[in-house]
Amino acid sequence: MSDSNRPRENPLKGKFKGFLDRLMGADRPRNERHGGSRSASAGVPEVAGEGRALNVMQGADVYLRDSTLYVAQKIEVHEQARRGQDHTLLVPQRPNSSALFTGREDTLERLKNHFAPHDEGDRCRKSFLLYGMGGIGKTQICLKFVEKMAGRFSHVFWIDASSEDTIDLGLKGLCSHPEAKAAGISVSSKSALLWIGSLSREWLLVFDNADGAPEVVEKFIPSGSKGNILVTSRNRSLGRVTSYESSLEIVQMAEEEAIALLLKASHLTGHSEDVYSTAQQIVNELCCLPLAVDQAGASIEAGLCSIDNYLEHLSRHRNKLMNHPSFRGASQYNRTVYETWDLSFNEIESRANKTSDGHGRAAAQAAILILETAAFLHHENIFEAAFRKAAMEISKGQHGRLEEKVETCINQLLQLEKDQSWNQFFFHEGIRVLISFSLIKQHSTSFGIYAIHPLMHQWSRDRMLLSQKKCMMQVSKLILVNCVTMEMTAESIAFKRLLVPHIKANYQSQEESGFKRVFDYDEYSRFSYVFHENGMWEDAEYFQYNIVEMRIRKQGPEHPDTLTSMGKLALMYSLQGRYQEAGELQLKVMGLVKRVLGAEHPDTLTSMNDLAFTYSKQGKYEESTQLELKVLDLRKRVLGLEHPHTLASMNNLAWTYSNQGKYDEAAQLQLKVVDLFKRVLGPEHPHTLTSMVNLARTYSEQGKYDEAAQLGLNVLDLRKRVLGPEHPDTLTSMNNLALTYSSQGKYDEAAQLQLKVVNLFKRVLGPEHPETLISMNNLAMRYSNQGKYEEAAQLGLKVLDLRTRVLGPEHPGTLTSMSNLALAYTNQGKYDEAAQLELKALDLRKRGKYEETAQLQLKILDLHKRVLGPEHPYTLTSMNNLASTYSIQGNHEEATKLSLKSLDMHTKVLGPEHSDTLTSMASLTTTHSVQYEEAEK
Repeated sequence: MSDSNRPRENPLKGKFKGFLDRLMGADRPRNERHGGSRSASAGVPEVAGEGRALNVMQGADVYLRDSTLYVAQKIEVHEQARRGQDHTLLVPQRPNSSALFTGREDTLERLKNHFAPHDEGDRCRKSFLLYGMGGIGKTQICLKFVEKMAGRFSHVFWIDASSEDTIDLGLKGLCSHPEAKAAGISVSSKSALLWIGSLSREWLLVFDNADGAPEVVEKFIPSGSKGNILVTSRNRSLGRVTSYESSLEIVQMAEEEAIALLLKASHLTGHSEDVYSTAQQIVNELCCLPLAVDQAGASIEAGLCSIDNYLEHLSRHRNKLMNHPSFRGASQYNRTVYETWDLSFNEIESRANKTSDGHGRAAAQAAILILETAAFLHHENIFEAAFRKAAMEISKGQHGRLEEKVETCINQLLQLEKDQSWNQFFFHEGIRVLISFSLIKQHSTSFGIYAIHPLMHQWSRDRMLLSQKKCMMQVSKLILVNCVTMEMTAESIAFKRLLVPHIKANYQSQEESGFKRVFDYDEYSRFSYVFHENGMWEDAEYFQYNIVEMRIRKQGPEHPDTLTSMGKLALMYSLQGRYQEAGELQLKVMGLVKRVLGAEHPDTLTSMNDLAFTYSKQGKYEESTQLELKVLDLRKRVLGLEHPHTLASMNNLAWTYSNQGKYDEAAQLQLKVVDLFKRVLGPEHPHTLTSMVNLARTYSEQGKYDEAAQLGLNVLDLRKRVLGPEHPDTLTSMNNLALTYSSQGKYDEAAQLQLKVVNLFKRVLGPEHPETLISMNNLAMRYSNQGKYEEAAQLGLKVLDLRTRVLGPEHPGTLTSMSNLALAYTNQGKYDEAAQLELKALDLRKRGKYEETAQLQLKILDLHKRVLGPEHPYTLTSMNNLASTYSIQGNHEEATKLSLKSLDMHTKVLGPEHSDTLTSMASLTTTHSVQYEEAEK
């Protein structure tokens, strides 16, 4: 009750009376509230703050003096107090910290250092803010700090700051404190603040759960420069009260701390490694959120479930477990995990429904729409640019007919200004409200990018009714669909890369909510395009397959659009290494397109080009070359020399030339293609980068290793920036660069890079994708270069088995693996020349090993001749390898004949100075040298 509402005799006497009178006249607290008194039962709102104990009156506080605890008895305040009766409120009490409190030592140390005793010359007030989402443990940290520092402060005042009323009530309760009563102060928050400010010794005033606006707490800061103030809040804007420098965001616990808390709360002592491992899985599923971990422990300890089946219960009954009323008391916290966040959402909802404050209502409505839309996106990297781009596209009105509720939400969320620009202010107001309740976080370095805690993200879906879920799922999907454009700039590609997790999260949440995935042609097509451009071909296949089904059903199997969709589906098969399926479908599509559209229609040429690509991947280079030459000739005539499709055909033809060992023809054509792509599409377009990669590969095959390395590094940097560090094309560039390093003799650098590539390919494309097998084959070669012959042989054998099964026994890649494995056997046959006594035995073992190698190499040579031709560089390499084996076996006559033939053909095909020619010469020299040494012996 305020002093100004009733006349009464001032009971203050002595010096303190004069002191208080001076303060009352000169230093009045700002914005003092005036009004009549009310009973304690009616004046305490039913609001439970974070970390507050059960059955403790709201606004409770503890008062410490010289380690002695003073607690006043509860005295009811009645309306008769207006007539001068001297009744008081209950002195607020501080709840005890949880007996299960675990970890947080860094934060406690930060608080201890901040509130360390003043120097003699430094008597200024110290303030600090702990902020973070609900359930993160702010209050428990604060309680533990107060307990640890009990001797540091003469007085500790604990105020429930969840509303202005609870602060006012808590401060009035302090007026009943024995020292306050002895000072003769009246019962008002103003008088309590004056009394606190007058204390000469060090005091600490705690405002717990100060989740309102900063100005609410500012009203109740004692005047003067003495004392210490500690605030806990979900709203980081309370940093305006303490200073932002004296603020700390409380984040999730460290994994070890969370596991310890779970095991304590579960009462699982002397646990096994299996229990620890299960606990680790649980805390990670709960994102190490203290309240969630504590409540999980309480449910396990109570027998609702065991630690072994908790995750199963959580997956099936997440809403019930996160909202179970039996565990509201966990960590002395009177709300479940979901109720904690419901409290914040309900406050936003009440603001959205208020009619008096138009600005506040609009901001709250925006906050709700953003939160509910984001519930069906990925919880990380929620970026404003997606909303802005979608708003601009949807405003064109090309999205078709929408349900009334969906259209209302879209129009409200994606507002435009009168000049049709993005209404950034409305969106930012909603974000501001969400941040103030710690329901969303701003990216630490990038403005306009936000994140939601994974558990909170799940809660935001769980709290919606089924009809609301369906509506907001549509809203989020519309935003995603309208973000996708067919631009191929570096900025656009990076933008689409950010969309990938959001598209996945959207259709996964549909299944999670029991909805059937339903998209129209445009949605399927755009999402397929996003996944295709990001090298996620299996996901792209899913959407493309559905498009084909829809088009066959609605337009028929021979409609041009159906055939285009079938061609794209076949390309997805080919990109995944499923060449047989791709080739069969592409042959069918090519025949239908020719008949329906004509032999020279651009779609027909596209189908021919795709089939040629698959032939090349299958190692059918002759068929591929014939088809590519035909496509190139037609595209030049129909589309023009500089059309991107024509340039793509030229690039493919050059790649096939290179595979055939026609390196000069390939290089000449590739140089032309690179220049044209740069001029037509730009230096960073993916097609330009592909042509540069192929040129670098040809340089390497020609022995121009420095040029190959320089160009390869340049392309790798560009692909990382434009396509992303894990795009399959980026990994191909890394693979080629490792090959060039090896050719330069940089075996360690090559092996390190190659091992990284293998692991990335396995994760991105799968362990049996042809590109993965190529990288594994190359790694085996790097091991051989380093002298790690055992590792080379083991990996080479594994690759050979996989390639034989995946690609077939006659595929060039399979033959290459066979050749490399033969080389590994040869390398393993090198014996220790110092062991003279075992020379004969070692030679016999060596000869036995090489008999096996020779048989394998003969088979490889025969297959190379038949599949690649007698003059292909790989065929010549096989001849050279077999000659080396003959030489080591002691079959010098055959070795010399084959070495001479190999050298002659290497000189003719590759030239006298090519590195492979020089290797062939060295092999012949070695054969003669060995023959001479044995004759001499």
